[in-house]
Amino acid sequence: MKLTVILPSAGKGTRLNLPYPKEILRLDNDNALIDNCFNFFKDYGRNQVEFVVVINEDKTDLIKYLSKYKDRYNISFVFQNPSEKEYTGAIKSASHLFGEHNLVLLPDTLMKLQPGKDLFTLVTEALTETGFSFLVKKEDSKEVLKTKGAIYVNTEGNVVEYEDKPIDKVEMYNAFWCAFAFRRRNFFECINFMEKSTLKMKHTQNEITQTPIFGSKVIEVADYIDLGTWPEIRRLLIDYEKDNN
Repeated sequence: MKLTVILPSAGKGTRLNLPYPKEILRLDNDNALIDNCFNFFKDYGRNQVEFVVVINEDKTDLIKYLSKYKDRYNISFVFQNPSEKEYTGAIKSASHLFGEHNLVLLPDTLMKLQPGKDLFTLVTEALTETGFSFLVKKEDSKEVLKTKGAIYVNTEGNVVEYEDKPIDKVEMYNAFWCAFAFRRRNFFECINFMEKSTLKMKHTQNEITQTPIFGSKVIEVADYIDLGTWPEIRRLLIDYEKDNN
């Protein structure tokens, strides 16, 4: 079984105001942020995993940086369609390159799995079972949930509700998504629903029940850090140095 990993990297990174793509912000001499996505698959090669990176015209430094992986993986680069908005539009811009099994990872974040778990195995098993799966972190802070793709996961580990950056009724959610996986046949049905929420478009109250997202099994992660601001990056670098000394 082969997995296609989609890395939406077309954002401008205006909050950080870096002179280079934020995805290649260095954590140490050997690793930048985006390396975290590749490190999940260090035991796999081009026959099992391939990558699709969605970029804009200012990401030539990112292309050069990722050449370090050219001997191990097939990597395709695609421009985000200017008519498509937000992260959902970036992912849709790569739809012609999808495989049968696909995983979206956000390359300006750091995600940690539960001890002893392998991402390739987790995703392929989940997609065999349900055809769609969120990787989630449990969360009870309303302030955090207001900034994330908020989810209600029932006691059986299934998705029941979803809203991107909810304003009202935040208390009804208990987790947020960190990544998501899908089979190609389920993509547009799922992403169109997610995009309506992201762009604050009207949708029916129970629309989620008509998508493969409803009732899908989640994969719970151990930790997740969104590195969109300098305080978050400073905290990460301090923790990273502690962990590696």
